[in-house]
Amino acid sequence: MSLSSLRSIIYCSIGLLLEVSVFQLSAQIAIAQQPRSVTQQKNCPLTKSVYRAIGKPDFELMFGASKSGIATEVAAFTLKHKTRGNIVSYNLGGMMGYGSLYLIEIGKKAESDVGEKLKPYFFDNNWKSANGLTNLASRYFFVSGLGLQDWYSDRKGNRNKPLGDVMWQFERCQPQ
Repeated sequence: MSLSSLRSIIYCSIGLLLEVSVFQLSAQIAIAQQPRSVTQQKNCPLTKSVYRAIGKPDFELMFGASKSGIATEVAAFTLKHKTRGNIVSYNLGGMMGYGSLYLIEIGKKAESDVGEKLKPYFFDNNWKSANGLTNLASRYFFVSGLGLQDWYSDRKGNRNKPLGDVMWQFERCQPQ
């Protein structure tokens, strides 16, 4: 084997090693650039999830276990604001056998039409409706009427920093 052939083999081997290293590095960068929320959301229980309002980053929904004692109310969430603090908390429940969800404000006397005022909806990564309650967090969450409820309920200066009707996106999973 000539010296030039040996050099070619070494250069070729080094080139392959560099290509493999660059490929591995680019794969690691792609994984690192993937939003943490997408990877965390897949295994996050609903009762440990935190959602952020799209377009209104000062608002978040922090989920926890329901303490209502009603079997169909399996989760609760608190609407929070960066400067306003805790705004309101709701128990989240599901109608037995129907797949529809309802909210009951925690600490408020139940009214007959309370379930009709606010309607929660979960959506998966493909914007497909996730009917009913699930043990795992969905990618998106929407509550019809929550912004209006916040505006008219006179809670902690809400007219200065209104929520409006927003889509909520899974942001992170709380520590176990």
